[in-house]
Amino acid sequence: MKKLLSFVLMCLMALSMSAQKCAVLEFRGSASVSVADIDGISEMFMTYFRPAGYTMIERAQIDKVISEQNFQRSNITDNQAVQLGKILNASIVILGKVSKLGGQYQVDVRAVNVQSGHDVELEGAAFSGDYRTNVRNLATKLAGKVAITPTQTVQPTSPQPLKKRTTVEVVYGYLKVFPNELGVFEAEPSSVIAQINKQAQHGYNNWRIPTNEELSLLRANSYLGNGKYMSRESKNGIVLLVSDGEDYATIQKAEEEARRAAEEARKAEEARKAALRAQGYVDLGLPSGTLWKDQNEAGGFYSYDQAMAKFGSSLPTKEQLEELKSACRWIWNGSGYKVEGPSGKFIVLPAAGICDGSVNYVGSAGYYWSSTPIGSGDAWDLRFDSGEVRVDYSGRRNGKSVRLVR
Repeated sequence: MKKLLSFVLMCLMALSMSAQKCAVLEFRGSASVSVADIDGISEMFMTYFRPAGYTMIERAQIDKVISEQNFQRSNITDNQAVQLGKILNASIVILGKVSKLGGQYQVDVRAVNVQSGHDVELEGAAFSGDYRTNVRNLATKLAGKVAITPTQTVQPTSPQPLKKRTTVEVVYGYLKVFPNELGVFEAEPSSVIAQINKQAQHGYNNWRIPTNEELSLLRANSYLGNGKYMSRESKNGIVLLVSDGEDYATIQKAEEEARRAAEEARKAEEARKAALRAQGYVDLGLPSGTLWKDQNEAGGFYSYDQAMAKFGSSLPTKEQLEELKSACRWIWNGSGYKVEGPSGKFIVLPAAGICDGSVNYVGSAGYYWSSTPIGSGDAWDLRFDSGEVRVDYSGRRNGKSVRLVR
C-alpha cells in the first residue's frame, strides 16, 4: 500500500509539473550590439535553457501569437509579454536584454510570472569574445532557479472568477464578446448566427465563431466557463460568439453616407449632362460616356493646327472616333450618315467634303479631325463615303470639318 501511494503521489507530481509551460521570447538589444550578436545570444540561450518541470513552448507558436497580436517582435513590453504568456497558457515568460560596453557583453535575463506580472528570478553575465560557454552557463543557472523539482509543491494558480456579462464587452480593445452563450452544438449553427446578425442583436451584425487563438485570449481573461468551446478550427462544443467589426450603427451611418454621396454624384452628373444637352450635346450611350455635339462647328474647313488652336481638348481623340465607328449603327441618308448610339439617340454627320490646299471638294465624302497627331506632319481623322467609314490619317494642312465632344 505504501508503495502504491508513493507511486500515485509521484504520478500526481509529474502531472502537476507537466502542466507548467514556459515561453522564451527573443532578446532585446541596445544600439551598441549588432543584430547578428543579439540573435546568436538569444538562440543559444533558448537551446540551453531547459528548466525541470516545464514544457517549453515552441518558437513557431510564440511567433504566431506575436504576429496575430501585431506586437513589435524586437520591442515587446512587459505588459505585452504577460499578455502573450496568458494566450499561450504559460506559467512563466523569459525576457532578456543584451548590451555591450568597451568590447564586453552584458546579458540580463528575467523570469516573469504570468499570473502576477512580476519578476520571480533574475540572472546576468558579463563576458567578452566567444559567448557560447558564458551563455550556456547563464541559461543553466536561470533554469536551476526556476526549476520545479519533485520535492517542491507546485501551488496551483487561483482561477479568476468567471465574468458574468449582461452587455457586450471588449477584450484588448478590439474583440467584442456576445453577452451569453448560445448552447452546445455538434455543428456550427449557421442559421441561428445569421438570424442574430439579421436582427443586429446587441448592436452588431457581424457576430461569428471565434478562432482557437481568440478562445485562448478569452480564457485568459476569464470569459469562458468549463467545457469545450466551438471555434473555427473545431466545429463542435459550446457556442460563444465574437466580433471584431464595427457596430451596426456605425456601419449604417457609413453606408448612408456612401449612398448620399453616390446620389449627390449622380445628380451632379445629371446636371452636367443637362447643361451639355442645352448646348447641343447628345448622349449616345457610348461605353466611355462621351457626349457628341449635334452639329458641325461653324467656319467650314479647318486645318489641324487651326482646329487645335480654337477647340483644343474639345476635339475627339482617335480612340473616341474609333468608339463612335464601332459602337454605333451608321445609316447613309444620301448626304451623310445618321449615327445611332446604344441609347437609341443619334447625331447626323454630313458629307461636307475636304479642302486640299486651296481647293474645296464638296461631295459625297466626309472628313472630321481628331486631336491625336501622328508624327510631325499628320493627324488622325474620321472619313467616310456612302460605302465605307474608317479612321485614317493625312496631312495637317488639309481642311476638314470639326465635330466636338465632351
